[in-house]
Amino acid sequence: MKKKNKLGIIGLGYVGLPLFIEFSKKFDVKGFDLSKKKIRQLYNKIDYTNQFTKNDLKKISKSNVSYDSAILKNCNFYIVTAPTPINSKKLPDLSAVILATEILCKYIEEGDYVVYESTFYPGVTEDICVKLIEKKTGLKPITDQSKKSEKGFYYGYSPERINPGDKKHRLKNIIKITSGGSFMSARHIDN
Repeated sequence: MKKKNKLGIIGLGYVGLPLFIEFSKKFDVKGFDLSKKKIRQLYNKIDYTNQFTKNDLKKISKSNVSYDSAILKNCNFYIVTAPTPINSKKLPDLSAVILATEILCKYIEEGDYVVYESTFYPGVTEDICVKLIEKKTGLKPITDQSKKSEKGFYYGYSPERINPGDKKHRLKNIIKITSGGSFMSARHIDN
């Protein structure tokens, strides 16, 4: 059986890296990013987000961050922090979020949690991400309408609250807003 509260952070950019650093203080956290360059910099205690000191990065090692998604195996709580840049038509480009969700689908199991912490419009979590997980894995999202006997995965959303370069308003002292697809997931995510 999986360890309780083993977190997997998918995307180690200016949102994911601070989450990794803070959550690592209390939980077993694994970080994944497609960028080999970012991962190599983290191994060398170089912060490409300009938010941390070498001391802040001291817990980062080859055992807890990687560009190989297999590092996410055995996690039971995932946070997706993929970027959503604006495309040439001034619409959010969701390709990184969709790719991150496809990677997540290799590892998510019954009873696991996934929280999206990317900037996108209302409905993307349920209408695109959750449906993709359901299609790729056969797992059902757990909602308040789910029967107690139904098994599946929990999901939620948390708007990113990072202001890169702001040394005063940091992740640990900014009020975090979270939501869940069910009362149970919202309660667990909030804790």
